[in-house]
Amino acid sequence: MTLLTSIEADDPTVEDLSKSGRRLAIHCDCCGRFRYMNALRFSGDKKVSALSKTLTCGTCGSSDVRAVAVSRNPGNGYWPAEFS
Repeated sequence: MTLLTSIEADDPTVEDLSKSGRRLAIHCDCCGRFRYMNALRFSGDKKVSALSKTLTCGTCGSSDVRAVAVSRNPGNGYWPAEFS
């Protein structure tokens, strides 16, 4: 998926997400679920990559998930759509 491929190298802290106007999301490599998460539930000094180790998918229960920093689409200004 090109959206996630383009942001995988970026590893900000949870606090840096709000400062840069981005959102925190989870992507499950097992079932393909992509959902936004409430960043306020996590410590501000946590790195996005460190969150991946503590999360599981709400749909299939897999621990093969990635927390990612997501930006708005520069072309239209919309957030990428959630999907299961």
